[in-house]
Amino acid sequence: MNNIKIIYVMILWLVPFFAEAQTDSTKKNTPTPKDSTSQKPRQDSIKAGSFNPVPSPEMVNQVRIQVLSDSLTSLYQRFLNIQQASKNNQQKLQQVNQNLTKNKEGLAQVNQQNKSIKQALSDSLKSIFNQHNTLRQEVNVGVKAIKDLKIQDLLDAKNRYTTNITSIKTTASFIYAFNNGLNGLEASLAYVDYANAINELNNPQNNELGFSLESDIVNLIQNQITGKLRKFRSRKSARFLKIVSNIIRNPITQSLVSSVPAVNSINSVNNLVHNLVVQHRGVSPQQLLTFQQGLRKYVEHYDNLSALNKVLAVSNENLKVKTEALRKLTNEFVKEMVVTLYNNQSLETLQKKSLNDIINEYYTYSRVLRQIETIEKKYQVGGSLNYNRIIRDKRVGYSLLALNKIEFITGEIEKISSEYLTALEEYHKNIVLVLMNAYKLSKNTSKIDQKIKLLNQQFEKVKINYAKQVDLKTILSRLHEIPRY
Repeated sequence: MNNIKIIYVMILWLVPFFAEAQTDSTKKNTPTPKDSTSQKPRQDSIKAGSFNPVPSPEMVNQVRIQVLSDSLTSLYQRFLNIQQASKNNQQKLQQVNQNLTKNKEGLAQVNQQNKSIKQALSDSLKSIFNQHNTLRQEVNVGVKAIKDLKIQDLLDAKNRYTTNITSIKTTASFIYAFNNGLNGLEASLAYVDYANAINELNNPQNNELGFSLESDIVNLIQNQITGKLRKFRSRKSARFLKIVSNIIRNPITQSLVSSVPAVNSINSVNNLVHNLVVQHRGVSPQQLLTFQQGLRKYVEHYDNLSALNKVLAVSNENLKVKTEALRKLTNEFVKEMVVTLYNNQSLETLQKKSLNDIINEYYTYSRVLRQIETIEKKYQVGGSLNYNRIIRDKRVGYSLLALNKIEFITGEIEKISSEYLTALEEYHKNIVLVLMNAYKLSKNTSKIDQKIKLLNQQFEKVKINYAKQVDLKTILSRLHEIPRY
């Protein structure tokens, strides 16, 4: 735009020159008026024999016009070139603007990506920083623990030997307590009185619940059957009832369906009464059915008692199998410890010995202590024990595997004891329910309440005595006395 203004000013500056040139041309074309006075010859005319050219005004004007025309053409051409260059530059500028816009958008995307990367890096740095802090704390704790340990605890033969000997002694003490627990678990003598009190309820003559199976059935037959039979004399009736009493007291279990003595008695009596009614008149089928329904209440009661006893018996059998397996594991462990401590003792000589025998002969605390003293005498030098030599003796070695085995058998006896007590709890709860259902049979329900109270007291004694017999508390205490490496 500035170039156009310059050209425009130059054109305005050249206009007077064009006007003057036009005026001179006009003068040339206009004829010169004739003067009456004769013209004198020009002094500057060309003389013969000389050359002194003087340009005429017309020639000068033509030259000036030509020069101005060439300049104007040149300027116009430059103007066109400048205009074309301006267009090119404007296109380039637009392209540059477009590129700048794209670059700006690209920079925005890059900036956004940088923000995301920056955030990810920040999160990563925070995570690393937190991990570093945690690791530093753990290292500090580890360093503190290492500082708390004395060098001789790790390297000194005396301390290592002392730890091994302590482990051997405390293991012998643990095994003694553990074996007593096994014996108590297997014996299961703690609930004998409690079991006997329940078993007495199966006695047909027992009247602790306010009824006697023998008396109730004899009265039921006398009132509903024999008293209604025709031509059935009193002597026959008394003899028949005596037979019924004998059957109830001494059931023939091998000839009956049920394995419960009381239920066997009831079934036998029912068959006997059924044959009597068939042979004598006076009792209708409906009356016989009513009699049988009366017997069914007693059958349900004794069946329930028997079912509970069977469940407890099955549970006890399963626990006995587990206890026997635990005893075998303990037996193998003690044999390994004995063979190690007494290197002249072979497994073959221990193979047929029971756990109780092996412990009593080789692995009581006092026997183990004497064996250790025997080993130490071999390594006495000048009244002092050579720990560097004795620590290499395999007889006084103690492995981590031994401790793992001890922890395993301890966990097993805890589980078996828990299952055993849980089975007893469930059994006792169901026995109480059966006795409460016997209210419908009893003529004196207060006796049932007294029986339940007595059984509750006896069951509490069962649990207390069982805890004393097995003594898990002592077993765990002895376990914790064994050093942890």
